[in-house]
Amino acid sequence: MVILGLTIIVLLISKKKICNVASTIMSEFLIIVGFAVLFMLFLTSAYDLLVMYISIEGLSLALYVMAARTHSKFVAVESAIKYFALGALSSGIMLYGISLFFGIFGALDFISILFFLGKGQILYLQSVVLNAAFLCVVFGFFFKIGAFPCHMWSPDVYEGV
Repeated sequence: MVILGLTIIVLLISKKKICNVASTIMSEFLIIVGFAVLFMLFLTSAYDLLVMYISIEGLSLALYVMAARTHSKFVAVESAIKYFALGALSSGIMLYGISLFFGIFGALDFISILFFLGKGQILYLQSVVLNAAFLCVVFGFFFKIGAFPCHMWSPDVYEGV
């Protein structure tokens, strides 16, 4: 409900600016926002790491298209390419961490991972790999959302867009 409510507020705020341009751009914008909302809803209802990853990637693709929408300026295209390249790097890091999780636990759903961790049967080598996997997933996610310490790209991209 929060995601849908905030989306309606954003669309109402952006209505005046979007209506000044052609109707095809308006419908294109609404479709992109619709896909972004769809993947946000998938992300909130994810029960395993694979669905979480696919939802984050779908949301990222919608945001890449939104960033490149204002292609009339060279700076906007450059920032969209930079956003896409760093998003691909962070996706690789996150996917590597998820594959390490699968290698340790043999499953990707959150309940199985929680059950395995609750049993306390992790060896020292597994704990080192588990820490590496957790760090890869967290840093990949931090790159995606532009959080500290992985936020160096975000001011440049925001300025260009």
